[in-house]
Amino acid sequence: MRLLTLGGLAADGLTYRREKPLLLLAYLALEGTQTRKHLAELFWPEAANPMNSLAQNLIRLRPLGSVVRENDKWVEPQIECDATDFRTHHKAGRTREATATYRGAFLDGIREGLNADLEEWLLDTRTALGAEARAAHLTLAEHHHARNEPADAARHAELAYGTPGADPIDPEDLPRVWRLLGRPDHPLAVTLRRDAVELGLSLPTTPQPAPAAVTILGRQTELERLAALKPGQVAWISGPPGIGKSALLGALAALGDWRILPGVNGLPLGTLEPLSPHPLGSTADALNTLRDTRLKVAIDGWEDCDDTTRAALTLAARQHPGATLVIAARQPPAVPVEQHLPLHPLSELELNAHPGAHAATGGHPTLLNAFLSGTPADRSLDAHLTHLGPTPRRLFLALAAQDTPHLNATRAALNLSAGELAGTLDQLTREGLTTPTGTIRATTPARDLLDAQPLDTALLHLHLARAHPKDSAWPHWLKAKDLWETTDEQACATAAHWYAKQEMKRGYPAKAARTLEVAPRSMKIIVSQAWSLIHAGRFREVGPMLEGYPDYSDLMGVKGMSLVLLGKNLEASAAISRIELKLDMNHAIYEEVLGHIARRCQDNAKAKIHYAKSLELWRLNGMENEACIVESILRFSYLNTFDEAQKFFEDFNMRSNNSCVQAVIKNNFGRLLIEYEKYEESEPVLKSAVDKFDEIDNLYGLSIALNNLGMQFHHRSYYKMALECYQKSFLKAVEIGDIRQYAILLRTIAEIKNEKFTLQMINDILGESGNRPLADEIWNNIIEGGPKA
Repeated sequence: MRLLTLGGLAADGLTYRREKPLLLLAYLALEGTQTRKHLAELFWPEAANPMNSLAQNLIRLRPLGSVVRENDKWVEPQIECDATDFRTHHKAGRTREATATYRGAFLDGIREGLNADLEEWLLDTRTALGAEARAAHLTLAEHHHARNEPADAARHAELAYGTPGADPIDPEDLPRVWRLLGRPDHPLAVTLRRDAVELGLSLPTTPQPAPAAVTILGRQTELERLAALKPGQVAWISGPPGIGKSALLGALAALGDWRILPGVNGLPLGTLEPLSPHPLGSTADALNTLRDTRLKVAIDGWEDCDDTTRAALTLAARQHPGATLVIAARQPPAVPVEQHLPLHPLSELELNAHPGAHAATGGHPTLLNAFLSGTPADRSLDAHLTHLGPTPRRLFLALAAQDTPHLNATRAALNLSAGELAGTLDQLTREGLTTPTGTIRATTPARDLLDAQPLDTALLHLHLARAHPKDSAWPHWLKAKDLWETTDEQACATAAHWYAKQEMKRGYPAKAARTLEVAPRSMKIIVSQAWSLIHAGRFREVGPMLEGYPDYSDLMGVKGMSLVLLGKNLEASAAISRIELKLDMNHAIYEEVLGHIARRCQDNAKAKIHYAKSLELWRLNGMENEACIVESILRFSYLNTFDEAQKFFEDFNMRSNNSCVQAVIKNNFGRLLIEYEKYEESEPVLKSAVDKFDEIDNLYGLSIALNNLGMQFHHRSYYKMALECYQKSFLKAVEIGDIRQYAILLRTIAEIKNEKFTLQMINDILGESGNRPLADEIWNNIIEGGPKA
């Protein structure tokens, strides 16, 4: 469901006429999560019981679906809203999408009586959104005007003037709208003239369209600002070499009346000599020349001018009246200016008439010229780098090979001194190829250039891997794995272990397993890989991987956990019996495995004791994610009332960002809901668990969650949906080799299909794998009569 707030207040696609609950939802959508106390005091300050009024209105929102999430302290929105979509588009520079989304004033026509504070919020928000919409329309109008598209420019200018919800247009924007209209007979022209008279402004006799004869790709707005300079005003264009300063001055010269003077670093005042019929003998002579108000001068290259010329221009910028000056430089203004135009690579919007241009060039004018002329951008980049020299080329490629440049590691990898690195990076930055921090501007041709020379690139990654710290080295080790030497193994394994550990922390054990699979072999890597496989539900792969190694505690812990999760209780018990109990992580594993075994043997008292010990040991060793999983088993199965278990689930959802742990907790809570016969409530929780397990590629968790999802359908007599879930769960159980799980699933499927012969076979499998109590219970249940389809 989507909330519509621009031009009214409604639930999209639904008939819902309660205005106050929708207003509450609109406030949450715009302002985010709020405390219940704040909401109650803002919306019902005069009610006898504001908190009760809030609760009633939250209940009234339930027909709309899960549009909020709440507890006893806060309320969080869970809904899409057109106003938030508009703001997202506007902040990201997607002006077309922003203006298309803005269909009217915020909460226009609302009938609900509002208290003073709530009304103030509504009006402030309406005005702010209106101002943003006006800015978006003006941006689009300028865009079309610069491209000599007068109809579209005038349309957006008119929409900007009358933007619903916005305050009356600012005086400084009135001439801008007048100019963008483009013709004096436009219906809005009379209104603009009247407004100008009231504000004491003077407008040109007729709006002036952009000059059609001179255009410059992506710089039309800058060209217009330069062309509009008045006598005595100074503009400063800044940007690195190759960014388009000279091209912009060339377009300015094409408009007429402008003198373009390249910077000359030779004789004093040599740059300004062409302006005078006689040699300039002093700074005073130069200032006298630049006092002519009819003169329009552009200096191309402030840094290339001699000191005397720069001093004369600095003084000229302060004298009035005087010539109109434009100065192009690499650095920001060094003199007082009325206009500063910093040039950057062209944006995607500015290049939308040339599909693929921005992706191929990053908007860099040098590469763009090659692209538009049909030359591959990487070839043009290669030629440009070759022209700069071997050191700039090596540094550029090393920076391009890194997602986030690490300058110290780059310096070490290339064997550069600190001075060489700083000087070369400054050169690349001035060329417009990088930022001062080393970020590449034209990433696509840079990556294409790296891909074109795979062996050189692999060697470059090897040098970078050796120089990077462990927390950023692994991607480079991986890309250079065919070049590893024996001396690299320890550093490579350390980086892989750190990288996999971060993947585990984020809750993606399957990714961690893939990382460790290609890392150099060591006991630490093997144990970590085994644990990542367990957390990814790939228990069957653990045993063969550990064959041939001594019975270390670390190995016995991971082996015991994999065996118990495969349903092999007796073998699991034998494995963990060889663990040395030292109040460490292996001790926590020992108690957790015993808890799993006791739970599967339905010895709940013993299971509770072992889980409680495991929980304390996990916490003692700082393993919070593992502790959360064990705590969920205790809270959901043994220790607490349902209300306390539900509060634990809600609090956990607020604080955990580990996808793997989230999946396990959701699955355990969904199972608890089934036990309390809250079948309908369990369905969305279990579906979320299924999605999470699927996202992190955990086959075991996916099998269990699908089984639980099928169980709640089974209890609700949705046999077809239940059977579909059971069958999917069975296939996953077979894939991971979980004897207990696929036997239970076959039993359940056989129950639905009334196949007792299969049930006898399944009970035999369970008994032989150390699950005799479960087998006896299943058989007794069948004899007494179980659920049938």
